[in-house]
Amino acid sequence: LRSISMIVSVGSVDGVCTSAALLRLIGGSNVGLQFTQAFAVDKIDVSKWAAGQQVAFVDLAVNNRDKAMTAAFVQRVREAGHEIVAVIDEHSREDWLEVLGTFDGLAVEPQSQSAGEFKSSGAILKAAIGSDADAQTVELLDAADAGDRMDFSTRFGGVVNQAVKSDIGNDARRVYLARHFAVNAEADETIRGWMSEYEEILANHDTIVSALTDLGDGIVRVVTIGRKVDMTTLMARLYKSGAKVVVCEGEMFVPAIKAKKVMVAFGTDSKSFDLLAVVKVVVPTASGFAQKANVDPEHEEAALAAVRAAL
Repeated sequence: LRSISMIVSVGSVDGVCTSAALLRLIGGSNVGLQFTQAFAVDKIDVSKWAAGQQVAFVDLAVNNRDKAMTAAFVQRVREAGHEIVAVIDEHSREDWLEVLGTFDGLAVEPQSQSAGEFKSSGAILKAAIGSDADAQTVELLDAADAGDRMDFSTRFGGVVNQAVKSDIGNDARRVYLARHFAVNAEADETIRGWMSEYEEILANHDTIVSALTDLGDGIVRVVTIGRKVDMTTLMARLYKSGAKVVVCEGEMFVPAIKAKKVMVAFGTDSKSFDLLAVVKVVVPTASGFAQKANVDPEHEEAALAAVRAAL
């Protein structure tokens, strides 16, 4: 593992904390680090890397909607003369075997959450290094593991979550956080500033929740227009309060028009309730996925009636 010279990681709390632990373990300040998503590896330009990189993937799954994208990325890495030496990922061992062809030569192999033993990249790295880690490295990996289950109550996980969520698209923050906690145990002034920005977001959540409309049948409606929010945390709060379905009127970026527009999103935390399928019956233009259906405002009433009937 100490030969690793380039880390490509997903920007989740699991990814950031595991990357910090890996940097701490390697002990080199010159190790390259960049954050991405499984569906964005086609944007990584490996030709910009220094020659002969020893590469580790952290929390990076094979793109299950386009495995060819991940396969092409791996091919570009290899053809550029770099070597993949660790795949610290818990999503699907089988998918990675299909893409890589073999796990020979890997210091850490990918695993599958479905197998039950490992639920995070942090847990995988912790098992791989055994006793070869100090207390802070272990704490970072435990925070990574908790964060993958949406538990941000740990010291490092809480800081990383707050610092990232106030500017979710800013990967430079993730790099700063991982490098900082690879060396330091406490947040510095820059990180505390990012955390204070998140406190403002939480205050917005209080305002939004206090103004919600109870539509009956376990359905609540909120409006987020004009307010910065952490949608994951806000929705979790509403579901925890008893909502079966949350109707959220807010602004969404629409790729087709390359701009934000007001949309109405129907969300649920039930894995057995296919919201999108229900809504599409009456609003064929609805988009999203099973637990979230987005519609234009003029279709809200029809979508709501269908959801209520399904409930």
